[in-house]
Amino acid sequence: MRNSLKSVVELKFEDEQSLEDSVKIIRSEYIKKAIKSLMYIAIVLSVALTYLLYGYLPYIESNFFTNLLATESFSPGGNGFPLNLTLSWTLFSTCIFLIVYFFRSSQNKFTPSLIKYIEQETKYAGFEFIKKIESVGLFMVLTAVSIAIFFYIDLRFIQFNNTFWSIFFQHSFFFYLLVSLVLPIVFIYRNDKFAIKIKDNVFVLCNLHYNLRKNKNYDPSLLGIILTSNRLCSKFDKSGKYVYSKISEDRWLLRNEPSTMSPFLHFEEFSVPFNFQKQFLNIVLALNEWENNYVSNLASMNYYLSNSFPSYKYEMKKSDKSDQLIYLKFLNH
Repeated sequence: MRNSLKSVVELKFEDEQSLEDSVKIIRSEYIKKAIKSLMYIAIVLSVALTYLLYGYLPYIESNFFTNLLATESFSPGGNGFPLNLTLSWTLFSTCIFLIVYFFRSSQNKFTPSLIKYIEQETKYAGFEFIKKIESVGLFMVLTAVSIAIFFYIDLRFIQFNNTFWSIFFQHSFFFYLLVSLVLPIVFIYRNDKFAIKIKDNVFVLCNLHYNLRKNKNYDPSLLGIILTSNRLCSKFDKSGKYVYSKISEDRWLLRNEPSTMSPFLHFEEFSVPFNFQKQFLNIVLALNEWENNYVSNLASMNYYLSNSFPSYKYEMKKSDKSDQLIYLKFLNH
């Protein structure tokens, strides 16, 4: 097996030797990817520092930050803003986003060969493996609006005075700038995921558990894949919590208590590469059982508030079977 990022390597996990070789390839690819991300960060910082030294500092005034949102009127021939705000904000926001993006990329332990392996295993099971990158699109949209407003400010089409609406616009725009910078960064950590699409609005997230330490004797637990389903229901939903516990117990799924920040239930499964299809099938079948058994409506909610949840609720719903998660060809695979 050839170890190179330029060509994807076929990973094999049939025996102990192939397991050890595959782990070495993944480790090598991950280190190269991390170094590459750090190089990108260095380039971005170099560009930002160059602009700071040769474009920003020579023209900055001691009261620039005070005048930036000053309420005095600007004349077309005046020099209210000593810098090109459009260029400055574009460079600043882009640098911040790219630094965080590449830093997160260096932390992500998925490598090209491992992604290819999971894609193949998922395809064999009849599903689609996708990489959800939502932060880039959100950043481009929010930043485009910011740049457009700064552009009009630079051209003096937008000017400020001491009126209420002028002050309100300045503070609102300043708040928008913070949101346009922070929200895409939040999406980098929360919404950029590797996922397997089961059906519309039903998916399984893949997170890699990988220990970079070297071990003379190969330890399979060094490389594992954590499978997490989409959000099921609130942890305060008694009917959902009962169905969730019953399915998790029957299928030996992990049952982690949801955090305060994310008070929702999810199915979780742990897999190592050689039994990925088996564990993935287990969590998909759990989702299928959830779809068949969970009922949430106002009548049941009122019932739960006044009565304890009855065990007979965990029964198969009588519904049309044409929209099931699992098809016969998959079950017979």
